[in-house]
Amino acid sequence: MGDFIARAQSILQRRKSRAGRSLELNVKALFLEENLQEGQDFQYQPETELRKRPDFVFPNEESYKSPAFPEEQLRLLAVKTTARDRWRQVINEADRIERKHLLTVQEGVSENQFKEMREAGIQLVVPQPLIARYPNSVQPHVQTLESFIGDIRLLRKN
Repeated sequence: MGDFIARAQSILQRRKSRAGRSLELNVKALFLEENLQEGQDFQYQPETELRKRPDFVFPNEESYKSPAFPEEQLRLLAVKTTARDRWRQVINEADRIERKHLLTVQEGVSENQFKEMREAGIQLVVPQPLIARYPNSVQPHVQTLESFIGDIRLLRKN
């Protein structure tokens, strides 16, 4: 029985991993469709401190690693299918970026979990249709993916 459970958990974990990777690649494709250029406007899985690899850094790894590049013009976007406790992984992915963005397709988080995220410097980003599934008190503080892309475009102009 133990072997069966271990095998089932292994299969489930691989499925979840593929779902997460698929979401990352879809977000990357969306950025490209929105005329953001990879390597110039964003970089997928760049290397930061201690060989960490966040999902996306804006504008790119070279700018991130340049002490001369202004920190206020750097952004990080982590992509997680669910936030749950995994949002904490995002906190240490890029030391130069104080406020990190987390895109999720999870349908809602609790007010307490959202408060913890905000206190840790995490800005939640979700597709517009999902915002209605969040508590009313949280909705005004959740950024849409469209708004996030708009912010990246503004950074590009600076």
